[in-house]
Amino acid sequence: MIVGASAIVLVLVIALALRVLLKPPLWRELAARPLLSVGGAAVLAVVIVTGEPLLPRRQVALPAVAAVAAAAAVFLYRRARPDAGRDRGLPPGSLGFGTSLDAITDLNFYATAAKRWGPVFKMAQFHRPVVCVVDLPLGLRVMDTERANLIQPRLPFGRLSPDNYIEFMNDEQHTRYRGILRSALSGRVIADARPGVESVIVHRFTAMVRPDGQGVDPDPFLDQIAFASLVRVMFGVAVEDPRVGDLRRWFDDLGSSRAFVERRPEERQGPYAHLIAIVRGLGGDRLAQLAGPGPSARSVLGEVLQANPSHLADDTLIGNLVLMVHVTRSNIRGLLGWTLKEYCDHPDWAERFAAPTGADRAGSVDAMATNFVNEVLRMHQSEYFYREVVREIAIGEYRVPPGWLVRICVRECHDRPDLFPDPARFDPTRFADRHFDRTEYCPFSDGAHSCFGAGLAIAIARNMVLALAAQFEVRGTADGPVVRQGNRHWSHWRPSLAFRVAVTRRAQPVRTLSSPEG
Repeated sequence: MIVGASAIVLVLVIALALRVLLKPPLWRELAARPLLSVGGAAVLAVVIVTGEPLLPRRQVALPAVAAVAAAAAVFLYRRARPDAGRDRGLPPGSLGFGTSLDAITDLNFYATAAKRWGPVFKMAQFHRPVVCVVDLPLGLRVMDTERANLIQPRLPFGRLSPDNYIEFMNDEQHTRYRGILRSALSGRVIADARPGVESVIVHRFTAMVRPDGQGVDPDPFLDQIAFASLVRVMFGVAVEDPRVGDLRRWFDDLGSSRAFVERRPEERQGPYAHLIAIVRGLGGDRLAQLAGPGPSARSVLGEVLQANPSHLADDTLIGNLVLMVHVTRSNIRGLLGWTLKEYCDHPDWAERFAAPTGADRAGSVDAMATNFVNEVLRMHQSEYFYREVVREIAIGEYRVPPGWLVRICVRECHDRPDLFPDPARFDPTRFADRHFDRTEYCPFSDGAHSCFGAGLAIAIARNMVLALAAQFEVRGTADGPVVRQGNRHWSHWRPSLAFRVAVTRRAQPVRTLSSPEG
């Protein structure tokens, strides 16, 4: 009787476990980590082999195993209950592992959870508890009032720089380096780089033209646009400079900044050191140009050295210039991908850029393109920002213990119908009709750790829109469901892997207007 009951308990526990183990994110993780898969299979084999001698004594062994499994299941069930911890002041929501996996595959997870539990709810990102906030004014207020108790979460690649990457710095160190880099990434630098950025955009879209009008995967071309644009702005290296290829090879070898399946930061020191050496060489050239009589192209590196030539010897500062390209490349490529997707999905906007009439002529096409990019950011690319709790904080009526994360769900906050009527509709004119303050629209975070490269990202995407309208005709030829760029909760969503575009040159290029008079 006891053996039979124990067997039933084990079957039920195994069935519940399989519901979780069969979820796609777990299998993607195992596929990305073959050694983990082999190790897990080896452990299972050892358990089976060592457990075989116990079969004759199953009347004793089976109830013990069933008791342990049942206790673990009860613990996990209690932890996953939405009301778990409410008596201790925690917000509602499930910390269950299955819910955590669902959040990776469900684009609408956070919006759905907010409708069910309210704008403040808890979940787990694998083992790490997180409090999510789908209320932008509340989230920004917490970031401000509790800033002494919050820090930036850190990712391992920051260890490449002696004093970490700027995004993961805190206090005086962050203030110092942010001040230097933000001043260097000025509007003058971005404006000076515009012809070079436009050149690389036109060059790469020309390479996408196929005589038969066949659709191509735009992602590799958009990555090249993002990289070459960043190299021009950050280091002053023109797209035709042979050093672009050298830089690209070493940045490719450095690997993704956020992929956990890649080698450890310590194993990336080789390509990182090569990039530091190249940038220092570029910096030496820039100092020589500054001492000469002729003008030279502005760049972030040049502005940094013009302010203080001794910055060239600062390992943290030069390292951060390298890592800014490393991180921003992926983000800008993602923004360009969504911008191209919406451009193809709304061909009426291509005509509005190419031949503005009526109300569109009241402002410049640059402004129209900026509004277009802002709407892309609202709907797609501004997904979240995180903080780590180092001392207990309060969010409204709820408490958040130390060690937890706080996620401000920005994309979901941008879906307020009172601010953005019919929020699922793509409508750039929202940004022509009114100004939104930071508590209403905040695509690049806010406060001391906000993204100071916002102007650069918008400029590159805006230049792509204008170049397409002026010189190309672009249409989507294939599409599919959106996908995650990675297998983590902070991985960005991107257009379908099946997304393809057909590009042709306009027979007569159009000169888009930059002012009402043209």
